[in-house]
Amino acid sequence: MLKLVLFLLALGLSACSDVFFQQPYWVILEPSQLGYQVEEGRLTVVPNTAYVEAIPGAPAGRLERYTYVVVDDSGYEVFPGASLGSGDVRVEIPEGREKVEGGYRFVTRRSQPFTFSLDGAVAQAHWNQGAPLNWRLRVTWYATTANGQPVEWVQEYQIKAPLR
Repeated sequence: MLKLVLFLLALGLSACSDVFFQQPYWVILEPSQLGYQVEEGRLTVVPNTAYVEAIPGAPAGRLERYTYVVVDDSGYEVFPGASLGSGDVRVEIPEGREKVEGGYRFVTRRSQPFTFSLDGAVAQAHWNQGAPLNWRLRVTWYATTANGQPVEWVQEYQIKAPLR
């Protein structure tokens, strides 16, 4: 009985804060890979539409920025020690619930779309190396919840050529 009371107390306290048992946000890309096309010797990066997806029950927030490194099929950095990329995003993240008659319903929600695409220098390096199959962008995303709590997480996106 004591374990149940402690569990319910912890659950109630977490509802008043930004404590989660899992990652509250993910960045979804469309198309799901990063890439480029090469036609007549001209390399063109394919733009991706991105969304921040809030899991059911997640607080509202704001995606602030990102940093990334490029890794190969073994997970090693392709350009060790190089700070290849970072950027500001500033996208509002909706909370993972919506009002319904008599209360709330917990749902997955998406932010407004933003553009997140492969960097041209990375695309050129990938092409120059013979377009290796499993290069990935390892992106660290940084957000702040509506309660002011910082949240950061890492996601990987495969680099593909050609990407249409």
